[in-house]
Amino acid sequence: MIGDNIQLRRKKMKLSQEALAKGDWTRSYISQIERGRIQPSLDTLSKIARKLDTTVAELVGDYTILAKAKAALLHPDICRQYLAQLPKTPTVIFLEQLTNSLLTNNDLDCQLPPNPELYYLTARVLTFKKKYPQAEAVLQKALKLFDSIWRMLFLNQLCFVYQQLDYVEAYEGALERLKELAEPIGNVQELELYLANELRYETDPVRSAYLAMFIQSIQLGAQFQKIFDKFNR
Repeated sequence: MIGDNIQLRRKKMKLSQEALAKGDWTRSYISQIERGRIQPSLDTLSKIARKLDTTVAELVGDYTILAKAKAALLHPDICRQYLAQLPKTPTVIFLEQLTNSLLTNNDLDCQLPPNPELYYLTARVLTFKKKYPQAEAVLQKALKLFDSIWRMLFLNQLCFVYQQLDYVEAYEGALERLKELAEPIGNVQELELYLANELRYETDPVRSAYLAMFIQSIQLGAQFQKIFDKFNR
């Protein structure tokens, strides 16, 4: 999303990638940022914002609406209402294709962007549609691309997929890999502390947003669990 916004702003100002990069980076570096292959640090993002005569907040973009669209993904009619409010960036177009695949039950025929959240959402959609072999393929690819926190989520989803497919050996293998990642952390409270420490030193704005999201999910999940425990005693 940040790369999309940088590209849109650059083109609006009629700047080439070479002109934006001049004096600080290479054209290739700017190209990789715009394609989502590199996430710029906050310092780099600030410099780019100055060169594009805008603010970091503007480049970070319509995160609130996009977050609503992602949250409503399994309710495609609602999701599309949010997506309609956003510029046609590669991320938005991809989410539109995901929602269309839910509405039509057609296969998803497009390349996944290098974004862990979009991999996870795609796997959720495919699992929801009971297209388990396709979900497995997405999750297996994701395991090779992203860090250990995301891999825990991918492996957990993969365990569910293997249970539905009745792949006992594959399920046990995925469960063992998940155990190897989770065991050093210990429990949910220690995971929250681990994420908070990661967030403390993280300079990548996108990864910072994900870490903060994970921490809030843990805290909110614990609160909701307490609520329902009161009624299930």
